[in-house]
Amino acid sequence: MTEQISETETDFAAENVGRHVLVYLQQIKATPLAKLDDFDEEGNATVGQVINVWIRLSLILTRRRPEIAVSSIMKHVLPVIGDVPLNKITRLRLNRLFNVLLAEGKISEAKRVFALCKQFFSWAETQGYLPHSPLGAMKRRDVGGRNTPPRERTLTDAEIWIFWHGLDLWDISEQCRWALRLCLLTARRPDEVVRARKDEFNLRISVWRQGKRNKSARDHSLPLTPLMLVCINALIAASPKNSPWLVPSPKDPGKPLSRGAITQVIRRMLRAERGLGIAPFTTRDLRRTARSKLSALDVSNDVARKIMNHSLEGIDRVYDTHDYLPQMKQALDAFSDNIHDIINAPDYLSLRHKFDGEFLQIPQISLLYMEN
Repeated sequence: MTEQISETETDFAAENVGRHVLVYLQQIKATPLAKLDDFDEEGNATVGQVINVWIRLSLILTRRRPEIAVSSIMKHVLPVIGDVPLNKITRLRLNRLFNVLLAEGKISEAKRVFALCKQFFSWAETQGYLPHSPLGAMKRRDVGGRNTPPRERTLTDAEIWIFWHGLDLWDISEQCRWALRLCLLTARRPDEVVRARKDEFNLRISVWRQGKRNKSARDHSLPLTPLMLVCINALIAASPKNSPWLVPSPKDPGKPLSRGAITQVIRRMLRAERGLGIAPFTTRDLRRTARSKLSALDVSNDVARKIMNHSLEGIDRVYDTHDYLPQMKQALDAFSDNIHDIINAPDYLSLRHKFDGEFLQIPQISLLYMEN
């Protein structure tokens, strides 16, 4: 059976998973449930057979992005135990699966696979496919220990100056240079920026209509500020006219730049012998920096959550359908003005670091070093 995948679905696949995952999901959706669940009740069904039923009746119905979970299952679970009878699966066998990832240092991935397996086997127990889940007594901390604390890294004003001007000192593409700046200014995830299409931007009314092309799958629009438009216009100027992408790949304008490309730029600038000279940070830390700046500028939590495309809290998420665009515009203008003042300061020494009166100190070997 040949499966037809829509352009929108293909876009999501390129952002999150491989196309083969969407084809697999589409096949499960198109297969009658009676055929998916067509095995005896003697416990001879394989893990893979029952997982297909679980995907159809649980993952697809309850997750905004079921393809992300299915991708992990296809990569780590099905190749190892997919053909094993469900009633032959033991806790030891599953732990060996998780331990392979732990031995490779992939603690987060091991915990993710464990959580999916625990959910699946709990569902299978509830449905009656097996009497007891082999993972029923295990908790997430039993795989790789307790969760590491969430990252708290944000860039100070002085570090923002270093980041912004440091991008001009490295031999990198215009796409990477301006995409990284746009990540900070828009508080977007890096993949949301590099996979943006030119037709999402209405420059006449200064709005970025991102649609549902985001992690939460919520329809989202973002007001554009003058400084954002500087970045967007620079990206459009650097992009071939026949490319639909705001940030096309330099090697193939028909494809977007990979998220890894801008991640690698940050690593290069931090690890180089004459690098930025500041504490390590990631592209996701730029988003956290923007969110923290909104709080520092007294932006209300509801408006900040709308800018970040997070859901409102409590009952408001059900009843408050206001788009908040005017409030978002006001908040983003204040944030952009703040960044504008920072990057136009004469040097980083004149900017606040962690505390008032504290100066950022970077190694003398750094290209951006200045004497105090």
